Amino acid sequence: MSRRITEAGEAVALMDAGLRLMVANGGRRPRVADIVAAAGLSNDAFYRSFGSKDALVDAIVERGAHIVVGYVRRRMAQASADGPEVQLRAGLAAVVRQASDVTLARQTRAVLANAGGHPSRAAHVTVALVDALAALFVPAAAELGAGDPVRAARTTAGAAVAALQYWLFAEEVPGSAEVEHLVGFLLAGVRAHRVSRYGSKGQ
Repeated sequence: MSRRITEAGEAVALMDAGLRLMVANGGRRPRVADIVAAAGLSNDAFYRSFGSKDALVDAIVERGAHIVVGYVRRRMAQASADGPEVQLRAGLAAVVRQASDVTLARQTRAVLANAGGHPSRAAHVTVALVDALAALFVPAAAELGAGDPVRAARTTAGAAVAALQYWLFAEEVPGSAEVEHLVGFLLAGVRAHRVSRYGSKGQ
């Protein structure tokens, strides 16, 4: 047990060090030697946790996606007593406001720069992120009467992630007006596909 805990701690330290160096280097990929030095560990510790720098980048990207999903889940839980529309609004705003956090945006751009040479893995992470967010949005979409809540949730999540990526890649910080416009637009899309009591989709 202690060995597993130690190795888990090493992996976290290496990911933290790798992320710090990526940001400090303006997105340039750091050397393994620099990463282990920054983490205060050895090459053996690095290769015990990660088979390569690519594996380290993958782990950092996946950890970032989990953090985003966890943040969105907490914001939606906080709004759960206010009804499905407020809850979905809180979730969507939580996604796109990741681009408003200057530190987080800088970290995300640095990681994406390192993952840029591996589009298949970057695509995998994007799909996983959209699917995880869609799963959070489905109950609210269903309560709002969406004719196909699963499809509505996935479409809404995909649009929110695409907007987030746009602002990150463009190195733009969205203001409150931009965030509100996007959230309102996406909510209007969900509302536009409600099911009437006769089973048809209303406009």
